[in-house]
Amino acid sequence: MLIGIGFFIVGFILVSLATISFKLRAITNKPAWGGITLPGGLIGGIALVIGVIIIALLMR
Repeated sequence: MLIGIGFFIVGFILVSLATISFKLRAITNKPAWGGITLPGGLIGGIALVIGVIIIALLMR
């Protein structure tokens, strides 16, 4: 259960950082998908989904 929560928290943080990076880069007229946006969003999204699946399987 703790591993699932860990994956969920790490995924949530990475997706949040990617969102903030996207918005800041768009405001400053830089390519919005550069920097940590794409890798952070992909890795964070995968970690978030894995965390939710682990939590859902262990809650049954």
